[in-house]
Amino acid sequence: MSIPTLAAVITAAGSSARFSKGIGCDVKKEYLPLDGHSVLYMATRPFYEIPSLKAVVVTCPEGSEDEAAVALEDLIDIASVPLLIIKGGATRMESVKAALEALKGLPGLPEYIAIHDGARPYLDKSLIITTLASAAIAGGAVPVLPVTDAVRRLGPDGLFSESIEKKGLVTVQTPQIFRSEEILDAYGRYPFTEADDDLQVHMQTGYSSTFSVGSPQNRKITFAEDIPDAKAKAEEYLKAREEGRRSAKASKRMRELIM
Repeated sequence: MSIPTLAAVITAAGSSARFSKGIGCDVKKEYLPLDGHSVLYMATRPFYEIPSLKAVVVTCPEGSEDEAAVALEDLIDIASVPLLIIKGGATRMESVKAALEALKGLPGLPEYIAIHDGARPYLDKSLIITTLASAAIAGGAVPVLPVTDAVRRLGPDGLFSESIEKKGLVTVQTPQIFRSEEILDAYGRYPFTEADDDLQVHMQTGYSSTFSVGSPQNRKITFAEDIPDAKAKAEEYLKAREEGRRSAKASKRMRELIM
């Protein structure tokens, strides 16, 4: 059986506020180096190993398009797969909606759309394939891990109020993959302005989703300690960015003088 056609939405328009707070400077965690590549590159690259990939849309903060393009390295040059870098919204949900609209504007909408966090750099091809296979059966699929620790609820006074049965509880990862027409319709009809994730939008508009087995390695970069030597890497990145901007300004002035 052939692999269904797929588009990937990579969300990287968040503020990285918690990460920046931990290192004391304002920087996008997705643009920092990790294991020889940027976090954003590592989160995006595995989709290119799927032979049925037809398009990629990456969301980023307004004014950050050039930085996102640099962070994506040579993926920008793969002409066989259109890669769009678009301005995201104020929330993740707004960013996904903008990405879905961008996909609608491309010729030949793929059968399925995968939505993945740009801050999850440890994704591998096998997880994409197993999740896509599950989505092909149920309409939508999400990688999950079972909750193994005891779960307790805290009351408003800060004291434990109750125990929660962990049987059947899971933690949810990305990529979350859905039939294109379902997730497009779901985002068009979802009656609220916020959602925990795309699965919530899909389910609360009447569609069904199943699960694939997630990976403990598929963790999300959230805090400074999630990247080794994060502060030094951030300072080095900001210095290089500033030097690049100065060089670009100088080149622009030179062209204006010549012309």
